[in-house]
Amino acid sequence: MARSTVHYADKETNNILKKLHNKLRPAGTPVQRVEYIIELLLLRIFEVKLVQDPDFAPLRAAFKGDNEALLFSSLLSLPNDEILPSLNLDLFPFYAGILREARKVWRGNLSDKVQDQLVLIEEVFSNSNFTNNVTSGNMAEIIGLVAELDSDRLLKTDLLGDAIESALSETGGTKDIGLHRTPDHIREFMVGLAAPTFQSRLFDPTVGTGGFMFDSFEYVLEGVYREGHWPGPKSHPELAAWFKAWFERHPVPVPSIEVNTDFYRTGVGGVEYLGMVRKMAAINFYVRGLNPGNIVQGDALEKFGTEIPPNSKSIVLANPPFGAQRDKESYPNVWSEYPTESETTILFVKLMLELIKPGGVCGVVVSEGFLTWDQNSARALRRSLLEDCDLQAIISLPQGVFVSKGGQGPKTSILFFVKGRPTERVWFYKVTNDGYSMGTNRKPMVGCQLVEALELFHSYVREGREPPESRHSFCIPAEWITTLDPRIKDRIRAETRADMTIKRAEDRNKLEQKWAAQIAAKRLTEAERLIRFAHHADLWEAKTQSEIARKIERAHLYSFNLPNYRSGLTTAQLDAWRAFAATQVRETEPEDLLERRYRAVAAAPIERLDELLSTLDPRHTLELDWARQFLENVSAGEFERYPHLRTLQEIIASQQRMPHLPLSELFRLRREVVAQSDYSGETDIVGKIRFSDGKLFMREERAAETNLQWTEKGDLIISKINFHQGATAINDAGRVLASMDYLIYTVDAAQISTTLLARILRHPNFLATLAANKPGGVKGRSQPEFIESLTVPLPDLAEQEDMALTLDRNDSIAQGISMVEKNWKLDQTIFSGQEHQLSAIADIGTGSTPSRTNLNYFGGTVNWILTAEVSECDIEKTTETLTDQAISDYHLRIYPPDTILVAMYGQGATRGKAAYLRVPAAITQNCAGIVITRPEVLPRYVYYYLRSMYEEIRGQEYSGGGVPHLNLSVIANLRVPIPSLEEQQAVIIELDRQTKLLADLLQLKAEAEAKSRKILDSIWES
Repeated sequence: MARSTVHYADKETNNILKKLHNKLRPAGTPVQRVEYIIELLLLRIFEVKLVQDPDFAPLRAAFKGDNEALLFSSLLSLPNDEILPSLNLDLFPFYAGILREARKVWRGNLSDKVQDQLVLIEEVFSNSNFTNNVTSGNMAEIIGLVAELDSDRLLKTDLLGDAIESALSETGGTKDIGLHRTPDHIREFMVGLAAPTFQSRLFDPTVGTGGFMFDSFEYVLEGVYREGHWPGPKSHPELAAWFKAWFERHPVPVPSIEVNTDFYRTGVGGVEYLGMVRKMAAINFYVRGLNPGNIVQGDALEKFGTEIPPNSKSIVLANPPFGAQRDKESYPNVWSEYPTESETTILFVKLMLELIKPGGVCGVVVSEGFLTWDQNSARALRRSLLEDCDLQAIISLPQGVFVSKGGQGPKTSILFFVKGRPTERVWFYKVTNDGYSMGTNRKPMVGCQLVEALELFHSYVREGREPPESRHSFCIPAEWITTLDPRIKDRIRAETRADMTIKRAEDRNKLEQKWAAQIAAKRLTEAERLIRFAHHADLWEAKTQSEIARKIERAHLYSFNLPNYRSGLTTAQLDAWRAFAATQVRETEPEDLLERRYRAVAAAPIERLDELLSTLDPRHTLELDWARQFLENVSAGEFERYPHLRTLQEIIASQQRMPHLPLSELFRLRREVVAQSDYSGETDIVGKIRFSDGKLFMREERAAETNLQWTEKGDLIISKINFHQGATAINDAGRVLASMDYLIYTVDAAQISTTLLARILRHPNFLATLAANKPGGVKGRSQPEFIESLTVPLPDLAEQEDMALTLDRNDSIAQGISMVEKNWKLDQTIFSGQEHQLSAIADIGTGSTPSRTNLNYFGGTVNWILTAEVSECDIEKTTETLTDQAISDYHLRIYPPDTILVAMYGQGATRGKAAYLRVPAAITQNCAGIVITRPEVLPRYVYYYLRSMYEEIRGQEYSGGGVPHLNLSVIANLRVPIPSLEEQQAVIIELDRQTKLLADLLQLKAEAEAKSRKILDSIWES
């Protein structure tokens, strides 16, 4: 087999293809444009292969003389208006019959490889026809762009899967043609896990453009030639370096011609549902010298068992579509037990399990939901992956791996399993840094964890050994997944037996009546009745056991959410538990079944409880919970008699759900100082940070300083002076400057959400720690050494992402409502009618304030209004009450419901605000009480009018005695427009509606803020 050197599409190639796409934009739908691109590229590729590929040398004679005009390059010399007719009338018909033309000049039989590839050429061009709307672009420019593509890259680039996707993604075209590709580095990683050889039979039942398959093919060839052509220069540098070292450590001898030929004929294949995408995959195979006939079009689920035999593949690698369309309602050939399963991910994983032969391996990308889906089929499939396969690895990928112009795709994981032996343990690896930054324009980053995952998998997991444990990597015994909590079983047994006992009694009562009638009619003897009763009891016992078994199985999720199986005990806590266990002499071995261990501890007398508790594994969430339950039942006196039990209780009580990490592990200091001579005065400079929410403000002036430093968007900015007060912010302004009074940190996004970190650093718990450890010295400046030594709780990254999304959503709600609240005002134009002086339509008075030195004045039954409560609202209850003695001593007036209140004194914006009294109450001397006395005037109408006049009322305050205030004369002289009662009522209805809406919004804001506080509190309470 000839060596096929692969390089990946570079930026220049992608730009050419984007231009080509734009030139063809008028030519119909995205699907049609892709068809045109495929055909033009294939013409060019064919000519390049004709010149460069020795296998095609005999075919060159078919293009001599007049036939030379049938090569792609001949189009470059044609006038623009002749190109389209030449394609439709000359080139396309010729290539649609290329096999016939080849046999005219070929001596002997065509080689299998050439014949397979020419069959593909005929298939592509058999119905080719560029419609007239193509001419709305410039055909000469289109042909010129195709000609610009470097000939080497044409044969060594995934143009159709890589660059066309890039060209179409801006318009959503990839979705239109069903192209959902797995990122290159994830394909390479999965191929590295599988490590295919020439003896492998590789298959992808959802092959797409063929990425997994041609990567596997190139991997196999690289193992022989070790020329560094795969995974290629586009690969992540750290991943490419690992593969280079891997191939050097594992050289492969050159295979025989027979092995080569067999691998070409049957070694690599797949099925693709969409004809367009299948054609692209076949061309990719053709370019690489693979057999394009091995890519079949159709529904792999339907073809399984007929065209695709079970137990026939040694390696299956795939990223099946989530929620894809199905051709049929039922697939009994894939899964007779669940033939109508609607979730295609489940069907495809089951298909892959059936496809691989015993000892074969499968690597498949699944959505995160697959790990915990509740339907019976998902449970059964996960159980099968544990019992019928060795589920070697579940590798969690970051949320941003699958990304497009439309945003992030689903959260995914990779399952890797071997068929034919049961699972002993499952290796879980959490990738937080896949080697690229998050977002639509992903850029390479150092610290690609895929390298570590590959090394751990091959050094440990594949060899049947357990890798060293870390925050990203750990193993879960299969027993933890397959064991249902015995307490749940006991509850199911008790509840089911009680329910079935009632049903059994009802059924027996009916039968007793029937049998009693038969005995009376002498058709049944007493002995026969007793036998029937016995049979009835046996029948219902069997039904009860069956129902219990069914419910127990239904209760078992077989969840693959492996982090949930691990307790939150720290290393020190685990060491303390093990030290305790080492002191115990155990009769029950730790290897016993989990449920047997639970039953043994549950039945243990107090004197053996410490011994049997030591058999439990504190790393396991379930076993630790058992221990917690058993210890809760131990009395204080028994703890005194058995102090060892107190040790375990203290370990459990000190459990931390989240690890606490030093800040030094979460960010690094950025020191990018700017010389004064380099500062032009055109860049914003950080002015201050608001303590409450970390809002960043820029200076109004940009005066140059001697010491400034750069900060980039996304940096964490900390004020040295006010850090202990919450002066921590995220730079959302872009590349700006800050003085040296600030510390600028670059956050490790692979470990913690930047926005979440800033919130954690402003939380009251953290600020309390800072206050207790505030640095001394000049102005108490916090230095990097102090800050970086502090620790914070660190939730799981997926949990952080959920928290950050919820917090951002709550912030958006609160900020939006605050903006509505700030800008909402009563519309004065809604009020009309003849104006009346307020004193002419109302009785206006005030109140007094009893002395607080007399305790007999407060805590009575009379409502009392404080000035601060008068704030554009209805007052239905008060915070203070007065006694009858206070009312009597101060001659206080009790104002009735429907009184309008206006604040005359008060701090801030209180003065001039109105409120509507719904309950009888006394008021302070700082308030005016307005009681409407005219029946043709509605109090609530006047209340709303006074609210609309707030600014005008406030403008009449004065500072007599040095304290700004209003007086009753100001209130009494206000003029109120009074329309008819009907019009007043209409105004009230409308403004009640508006204020109710605003009140609902403010309640929503309060709830959003409360939810955010609860999330942040939960982090610190862990």
